[in-house]
Amino acid sequence: MLILFCLILSTFLEYKAQTLTNKGAYINAQSGAFIRVNGTVQNDNSGIITVNGNGTPSSAELYVSQDVINNATINADGYIRLLGNWIDNNTFSSTLGTVFMEGANQQLGGTAATVFYNLTLDGSGIKTQTINKFANGVLDLKGLQLNTDVYGFYVNNTSTSAIIRTTGFVSSANGGFLSRKTLSNALYLFPVGSTANTSANIPGTGTSRYRPVQITPNDALANTYTVRMANVNATTETYNLTLTDVGFCALNPLFFHQINRSVGTSSADVTVNFDAAADGNWEGLARWNITTPNLWQKITGSTVTAGSPFSTATKLAWNNFSVTPYILFNNKPVANVTCSDVCANQTAPVTASVSPTGTYSYSWTTPITFSPNPGNVSTFNSGIGGNYCVTVTNTVNNCVSDPFCCSFVTNQPPSINAISPP
Repeated sequence: MLILFCLILSTFLEYKAQTLTNKGAYINAQSGAFIRVNGTVQNDNSGIITVNGNGTPSSAELYVSQDVINNATINADGYIRLLGNWIDNNTFSSTLGTVFMEGANQQLGGTAATVFYNLTLDGSGIKTQTINKFANGVLDLKGLQLNTDVYGFYVNNTSTSAIIRTTGFVSSANGGFLSRKTLSNALYLFPVGSTANTSANIPGTGTSRYRPVQITPNDALANTYTVRMANVNATTETYNLTLTDVGFCALNPLFFHQINRSVGTSSADVTVNFDAAADGNWEGLARWNITTPNLWQKITGSTVTAGSPFSTATKLAWNNFSVTPYILFNNKPVANVTCSDVCANQTAPVTASVSPTGTYSYSWTTPITFSPNPGNVSTFNSGIGGNYCVTVTNTVNNCVSDPFCCSFVTNQPPSINAISPP
């Protein structure tokens, strides 16, 4: 253990021990200096560690092969490269600097909600929060997973490029989320996903899904939106998939999203991305409790656009963020049949149609043969009257309509008795 009272560095220092402990001194690494600690840095009492710089590679750099435990004050406008855990229990200040998490599985913990300037995920493994964390500059996920657990990661920078990634994403347990501040009428990406199929979001225990959300505020006012992807059947988190408004065929059983506007009043275009090949085909967005408690209801006017690698479900100018769960849904097709009364043994016209129309493909179950296109007219020999019932199946998503029936009467022809005149 080493106790430092005052140290100003402008070049290179390598410290080889299990722990570098500062019990109250001022350690100042000037721009261009490099400090390498092959162990843990523990900053105690009234100790101050300053890593100077301007946020560029010419800044001072502190490299730590194990943990940083901050119980006092760290100022860092330079670089901190860390292979162990970040344990912040007091004061961390950064207006230009970057903390690089370069180890394997690492924790972002302590008792203080650290406000990073830039945070970069590097190395390997999963970076897991044990308390709320913030970034005033850029969150760079690269190709890794940030697990917020039940906490929030807050990106305070209102630039649309404040989160960057290659294949990385943010996952959250039930209660956690990714938060972004907005200040422009532009698209903000929420790169959310999960590798767990439980509400506890234990990484690596389930199916890996990256299903981002895009939010485009409809004005340039200040707002904050939060997003979580729940990689579970919504019923397991009390949002029962069997409790639906009329007209639903199916709700996505694989995952759902929690989307919220925590600050502000602006409406926004909300887009949920899905992989049709892996997730199935869907027709729109639904939300829990739009007008009726404890019920999934369609978001009127939501639309789906096919694409690769993602198809998108979008609601333009959405302004009802009162409840957070959102899910993909399919409509139940509606079949319509019109029959007319006819005379016995005559041909009866039957008109059949189905909605919605568009690029859907349907198959019919009827007493006679229909072409699978909507709006066809068929005729058949009526024989006797009765009920005529059809169902229709959307062959894209296998949704089946309720039976639609009409009744018709076959009238006997009038009898004419000819009487010879007297």
